[in-house]
Amino acid sequence: MRVCPRCETRFPPGERFCLHDSSVLVEEEDMARLGTLVGNYRLDKILGRGGMGTVYSGEHVYIKKPVAVKVLHPQFARYPEAVNRFLREARAASSINHPNIVDVTDFGLLGDGLVYFVMEYLPGKSLEDLIEREGAVELHRALNIANQMALALEAAHHQGVIHRDLKPDNIMLLLRPGRRDLVKIATGQHQYVTEREQQWDFVKILDFGIAKVLIPDELSAETVQGAVFGTPEYMSPEAARGEDVDHRADVYSLGVIMFDMLTGRPPFEAQAANEVLQMQIHKPPPSPREFAPHREITELAERVILKAMQKDPDRRYQDMGELRTDLQAAYGSVSYRRNAQGMPPRGAESRKKRLTEELDDWIREDRSGMNIEQARMAALVEQAERAFSGEQLTPNEAETLANALDRALDDDE
Repeated sequence: MRVCPRCETRFPPGERFCLHDSSVLVEEEDMARLGTLVGNYRLDKILGRGGMGTVYSGEHVYIKKPVAVKVLHPQFARYPEAVNRFLREARAASSINHPNIVDVTDFGLLGDGLVYFVMEYLPGKSLEDLIEREGAVELHRALNIANQMALALEAAHHQGVIHRDLKPDNIMLLLRPGRRDLVKIATGQHQYVTEREQQWDFVKILDFGIAKVLIPDELSAETVQGAVFGTPEYMSPEAARGEDVDHRADVYSLGVIMFDMLTGRPPFEAQAANEVLQMQIHKPPPSPREFAPHREITELAERVILKAMQKDPDRRYQDMGELRTDLQAAYGSVSYRRNAQGMPPRGAESRKKRLTEELDDWIREDRSGMNIEQARMAALVEQAERAFSGEQLTPNEAETLANALDRALDDDE
């Protein structure tokens, strides 16, 4: 029998979701661990169940710190390669050390063969939940999420780690209090309205369980070669063919996730997983703007998605930095101030030019034929004239003032 972790209703083995609240069903043994200790951590609640393990919320029994604990399914514990792959997730995530990647703090092997690792507890919801419950995501919000994902994945790729299973279910969103200005184009006008954002999504990428670590690893090449890893709807064509992949597979998956966010559905769907894989390999991605004409999707946002989703890896963005550069210009009627086109500068950019900068500009634009010293002297006189006199000086008066300033400077020295 399978059990709903929320309402505890039991279902036949073939069922995957609770008919009452749509929760992912778990095994009886998953429920039996509730209230027990794994190392120094008490398991309190089931957060989810994946292909490799079950995730619990809990706390450290001594310092009472909330944590999430992922426990490897017992049927895999007797296979060293499965254990190695499970622990690879802990090593991969902890080695990257990026704020947008879940922090792994502990892992171990218990006497009964139970393998686990401990992560920070994330009080948020997945991107999958957001799309499932609210539909397509607003453009500026989706670009903010994609930008953080690209930052995190860029850091992972620099460490030689490829995720290989990016999907909305592996993206956690933690709401943070607003801190930036949102710029909106007034309806039917060419005017800007600025308001403070109320809250924003802080991204955490989870589940490096099938990550490819581009360093020597316990898993032999024979084990991995030809295997298909990932979720079909978000998988790159080369991964769908079972070929070896590099970091550009994550670029493709991020493009699919952006498509999903902006339209409310992934680009390729079918009843059978194999049909989806064939679409990933052979079928060109649809235009997001034609797919969801009622949604705001800028032309550049569509170009970013379609370039990231090129079938040939050589025609995609070659790294996440390239993709992020184009993301900054993909905003539409709502953007963050730094991404808004035509907005007056603020902060350091809005400060009045210093005198030396004005002098340099004056020199570059002058066509009088004066040498540098003469030009600087004339500019200095003009500045003094504007500051201390409401009337224009005659050429003789200007020369007299310049000489006086020269003498005064010589006296100071």
